[in-house]
Amino acid sequence: MKADSWKISKVFSSGGEIHYVMPHFQRQYSWGKTEWEVLLKDALAIYQEYDPEKETEHFIGSLVVINDGTRGTITAFKLVDGQQRLTTLSLLFLVLRDLVEIVETTDERERLFKKINKFVINLDEKKEDEVYFKLLPTNKYGDRQAYQTIILQENRPQTESGIPKAYDYFYDEIKSKVKEGELDIGRFFTVLQNSFQVVFIELNKNESPYHIFESLNAKGKPLTQPDLVRNYMAMMLPTSQQEIAFTKWEKIEKLLQEERKVGKSGMGELTAFIRHYLAMETRNLCAESHIYARFRDYCKKLDDKEFVLAIANLLKFAEYYNKLLRPENEVNQDIKTALIRLNTFDLSTAYPFLLTLYNEYNSQKNNFEEFIECLKLLENYLVRRHICGEPTNYITRMFTSIWKEVTAIQDEDESVTLPEALKNVLITKKYPNNNHVRQSIHSHKLYDKNNTKKMVLVIDTINRHLSKGTGGFTVLDQDATIEHILPQKLSKDWENELGDKFKQIYRDYLHTLGNLTLVTSEWNAQLSNSAFLVKKKKLAEHALRINSDYFSLTIDRWDDKAILERANFLTNKFIEIWPSLGEHEAFPTRTLSKPKLIQICGDEIPLSKQTWRQVTIQCCEWVIKNRSDSFEKARNLLKSNFQDNRPDRNSDGTKWQLSNGYWVNLRKSGDGHIDFCRRFLEAVGISEADWSIEYVSE
Repeated sequence: MKADSWKISKVFSSGGEIHYVMPHFQRQYSWGKTEWEVLLKDALAIYQEYDPEKETEHFIGSLVVINDGTRGTITAFKLVDGQQRLTTLSLLFLVLRDLVEIVETTDERERLFKKINKFVINLDEKKEDEVYFKLLPTNKYGDRQAYQTIILQENRPQTESGIPKAYDYFYDEIKSKVKEGELDIGRFFTVLQNSFQVVFIELNKNESPYHIFESLNAKGKPLTQPDLVRNYMAMMLPTSQQEIAFTKWEKIEKLLQEERKVGKSGMGELTAFIRHYLAMETRNLCAESHIYARFRDYCKKLDDKEFVLAIANLLKFAEYYNKLLRPENEVNQDIKTALIRLNTFDLSTAYPFLLTLYNEYNSQKNNFEEFIECLKLLENYLVRRHICGEPTNYITRMFTSIWKEVTAIQDEDESVTLPEALKNVLITKKYPNNNHVRQSIHSHKLYDKNNTKKMVLVIDTINRHLSKGTGGFTVLDQDATIEHILPQKLSKDWENELGDKFKQIYRDYLHTLGNLTLVTSEWNAQLSNSAFLVKKKKLAEHALRINSDYFSLTIDRWDDKAILERANFLTNKFIEIWPSLGEHEAFPTRTLSKPKLIQICGDEIPLSKQTWRQVTIQCCEWVIKNRSDSFEKARNLLKSNFQDNRPDRNSDGTKWQLSNGYWVNLRKSGDGHIDFCRRFLEAVGISEADWSIEYVSE
């Protein structure tokens, strides 16, 4: 890297030949009146105090360039940083050039015009060639065309570009001063080229210019991870390859828009896509803040030709990703339906696997039937885990590596189909067996007022299944809502009907599947907290078979026994729809498995003692180290888990002093430690998708 102080005259090669190339990542011309006024005010102030014997120096910032070889005899530079000020200075020169008509002497007029013109064009080049122009803005918002017409003194087109506005501002301001005798064009031009200076930083491609770019952009509003990826592409690709690559990149940006968010992660679509694409390629799901760095590492081994092919490949997978996010873009109705259903169950956790699966199907390595069967297997896996209340952080990282396991099974036995191999892998991934499903449906609280879509899908699927073989099924004429048969607000009549155990029944069974059904919001309001026999009569007349079939039966009262009986009925139907994929081993509870590693935002923390207490300790210590400013907020939200002073009694070691002085309570079950970590990390802004626990292999 070379960094020198350059006069503006040298930046423009003192009227000699030079050419600045705008990388595709550069934004449109965005300076406005505020910036124009500051620049002109500074220039006029220097003009007033200018002394040729002792030139005033005025630094206007830095220009960062990469040597981009030659265009014939002209040295070319790729302009990494500083395009706004360089474009504005060029416009200021053009205004001075075009105002020389005010100069009285014809000879002086022609001399000045040529002198200034040499600062914006390379005279020996053809006008139709890009190198004719010393600087060319990007094509965004018509900037390039607007700039060229000003240089060539042609009629201006209608445009969104801000370049004509900047030119007009400087023209009006300077013309008035020239006419009033306050400004001499020749002297002002001399002041600009000699007093205005920049720090000219020239990089070499081998000097990792993207590192310099990252440092330059560490201040102010940070660039997004996709911004950094796009800029890296522009800096590492030769100019001849950029148009091909960026045509594809722009298509990716149109498909996957950053302002739209993906799943619970809250990441923009393009950010999430690059993260999942890298996870598919590297088998490792990195933290959001590491996406650009991992992309850079992934691309380091590629030459220019391979780099362009990699961008083309990225576009292909972006098209798959767009279908995963928006199944309506899939033309095949069966695939569309399967993806819509999967999206209800946070399909984003499986995107790294599904990208490969989509590609295998699209390239005809696997047929349609196998593709659909794999989607159904994934639904089976996700629905069963949801119904059993299993956390999503396990499968978030699990899905990054299972393709390798699937192909290993097929490599070992070529007769095994893709669905068979996938099924064999899924049953080893904490897959709930039928006993676990039955127990969970009886006791697990499935209702979540903030996310009812999953429960609606489960109940609706059971309702449709009840009409299997009849050639049709009934549906609601409005959006479905969840109805609690035992109401969420108990009246005195309900308390009397339930008897002395009403508090226990309400606590244990209110939100379980046996107590839930589907109706429209209108019916929901009518049923409300009515007595059971009133609800039973209306539900027996309801259009959905899940209501009419069951509540036409003889049921005298709605208590814990009745709820469990309906839970049994629904469980049998559930297992018919989503049957067990097989028995790998008894489904291990999390408390019986030993933890060996905790991952948080890409950091791996080995647990040497393999205890649940260590999970909590290491979780807290990671937050202290990496999110110290958020620790206090999280501690306040979970106050009962911490204390400020040394505990009076700690003989059993259930209190641990953290490195910041606080004591954390370790008296918890395995599930309790997991729940604490989930809530604690969530309080500091880390979602379940960004941390996980690995267990000791049994």
